[in-house]
Amino acid sequence: MYYPYLRGRQFELLALRDFAESLQGNASKVFPIIEPVKENKNSLKKAAATLTAAGIPYGIIINPEYGECKDKWLDFSSEQDFPDQSAWSPVFIVKNNTDRIHKVIEEKQYRNVILILLKSTADAEEDIITLIHNDSISKVVTDTPRRRVKHAVADEQKEIITLSDNFEAKSANKKYSEIDEELFSEDFAYFEEENYNGFADYTVIPNEFKEGGVLPNVVAIHLTYQKEEDQIYVKHFCSHSNKDDNSNIQGKFAEAAQKAKEFFDEHQHENSVAIDMLRNYLANTSFPGLGMIKKISILHHLLLIQRILIP
Repeated sequence: MYYPYLRGRQFELLALRDFAESLQGNASKVFPIIEPVKENKNSLKKAAATLTAAGIPYGIIINPEYGECKDKWLDFSSEQDFPDQSAWSPVFIVKNNTDRIHKVIEEKQYRNVILILLKSTADAEEDIITLIHNDSISKVVTDTPRRRVKHAVADEQKEIITLSDNFEAKSANKKYSEIDEELFSEDFAYFEEENYNGFADYTVIPNEFKEGGVLPNVVAIHLTYQKEEDQIYVKHFCSHSNKDDNSNIQGKFAEAAQKAKEFFDEHQHENSVAIDMLRNYLANTSFPGLGMIKKISILHHLLLIQRILIP
C-alpha cells in the first residue's frame, strides 16, 4: 500500500478528489495522509467526502506542524463531515508528546491510529515503544530505520511504513532544466523485501513547506514514470525562453507542456487522465495556474503508483 503524505492545500486536495473519481469502483492501493494547513476545512471536507464515497481510506494529522494549524491539536470527532471513524484514521506526529497522544486517544476513543516518527522525533525510545503498545495504534510511519521500534511494531502485529523524501528541491526552477530527469524511487519494488507493510513519500512536492510563492522565471512540470521495472524516475519538463525574468508565464507553460506531451506521446503506456488534462490545456492555449500544474503532477504520480501496485 502507498501512503502519500500531503499537506492540505487546495491543489493537493483537488488531486485526491480527481484520483478518487478516476478509480470508478476499483480498489485503491493509495492511502493518503493529510496534514491540514488551513483553518478553513471546507476543501478538506469535500476531499474527505469524495474519498469516502470511493471507499478510499485516509488519515488526518491531528497535530499539524505547518501552516495556519501549526501547533494546534485538531478535533474532528465532533465534525459532522467526519462522523464515521471507520472511514478515516487519526494520525499523530510524535515529538515530545507521547503522554498527550495517549490522553487524546483515550478522550476521543480513537481507533486505527497512525503514528509518524520523523528524524526530529525527540521522545525517548522507551516512551515511543510504550505508545506503540497502545491497542488503538494500527500503523507506524517512520523516515528513519529504528530497529527496536520496528521489532516492537512487529511483535504487536501492527504495520510499519517507510517514509522517504524523494523529491530533491532546487533553489530555482532554472536548475531543473539542467537535469532533465533523475531517479525518484525504488521503494515500491523493495518495501516488502525490507519487511515494511507499505511505503510513503511526499509525492512530487518538496517536503519543505512553503506558503505562497512568486512567479518563476522558468516553468517546470515534474512528472514521474516507470523507467525500469524497479525504478521510478521524475522528468523535469521546463520552459526554455526568457530564463532571467518571469514574464509570459502562459507562454512558458506552453513550452513545458509541449515537451511533456511529446514525451508521453512516445510513451503511451505511461499516460493518465492527468496527462490528458495537460494536453487539453495545451490544445486550448490556456494556462491553468501554477497550483493546477502541481495538482496534475501529484495526480499523475498517484495514478502511476496505483497502476504499478495493481496485481
